[in-house]
Order: sequence, then structure tokens, then C-alpha cells
Amino acid sequence: MFARLSFLVKNPLIFKVLAYATGLLYIYLFVMLLFFPSSFLQDLGLTGSESTFTLARRASMLMLGFAVLSISGGNAPPSAARQALILAISINMAGFAVMGTYEYFRGTVNSSILQAAAIETTLAVAYFLLWLAGKALPYAKDPQ
Repeated sequence: MFARLSFLVKNPLIFKVLAYATGLLYIYLFVMLLFFPSSFLQDLGLTGSESTFTLARRASMLMLGFAVLSISGGNAPPSAARQALILAISINMAGFAVMGTYEYFRGTVNSSILQAAAIETTLAVAYFLLWLAGKALPYAKDPQ
């Protein structure tokens, strides 16, 4: 089943472009959360306070860490470590998408979150397909 997805792993450019694009997204989020938390929150329809600005600035450091992981991992050859990176980013993006959509339906944020959720869902699926494709490779097998 996973063998059909092997073309995703065989072409190193696919992972590289995806990793760099994701890294740029994380850098954008880092900059917005660190330097412009009020604007970022207002764009989502949230009212900012000193508490939310503090949390946004702290969350920016997570975005910076993921940016470094994504960009520096962009040249990683297929391996168990790359598989772990791919799965982590997939779960992170899926979590962003689910939470954004959940908050939209709760009425906490405005409809602009749906654009973000669409991008996050696309990235989550792309990374998940890469992860599945990597499962078919020899390094992903359990040692016997």
C-alpha cells in the first residue's frame, strides 16, 4: 500500500520544497507573534490583553524552533530521524487546523482562521503522505 507513495520519497525536491515552505510559514508566525501580537490577534477577531500578548510572544519561540527544525531538516536524507520530523510537523499542522476550526465553530475567532486552517490541513496531509511513503523504506522496518 505504501509502496504506491514511494515517488514522494524518491524525489528529494518534494520534501525539500515542502520543508522550506513550511519553515517560511513558521518564520512568519514567529515574527507576527513576537513583534506584532496585537495585530495578529485582531486579525483573528480576538481582543488582546497583556496576558494574551505574553502568551503570543512565548508561542513565537515555538514557531522559531519549528522553523529551524523544518529548514535545517530540509536537506535530510530519508531516515528514521526525517520520518520523526515529518510526523511531528504533520501532527503540529493538523493540531493547528483542528483547533482553529474548533474555535471558529465556538465563535471565538472570525472566519479568517479558515484560510489558515486550509493551509494547515494541506500541509498536514502532505506531510502525512510523506510519512506514509517513508514507512515503505528499509530504515522504517523493525529490526529482526
